[in-house]
Amino acid sequence: MKRLLGACAVLVLLGAAAFWFLTSPSRQSAGLEPVADGEPDLRNGQAVFLAGGCVSCHATPNQDDKTRLGGGLSLPSP
Repeated sequence: MKRLLGACAVLVLLGAAAFWFLTSPSRQSAGLEPVADGEPDLRNGQAVFLAGGCVSCHATPNQDDKTRLGGGLSLPSP
C-alpha cells in the first residue's frame, strides 16, 4: 500500500512539474513579437474584418458600403 501511495505521489509531482513547465510564460511567447513598423497589410485587415463578422454590429444602418463602420446598432440587455 505504501508503494502504491509513493508511486501516486511521484506521478502527481511529475504531472505538476510538467504542467508548470508547459504553461510557463517564457514558453508562451511565440507570436507575441512586436509588429515591425511600416505599411499596414490591408488584405490581412480585410480578411480579419470579414472573418470576424464585424459588419454585423459595427456597420452604419441603411448604408450601401458595409465596410464603412459607424456603429449605431443597439445591443439589448437587461
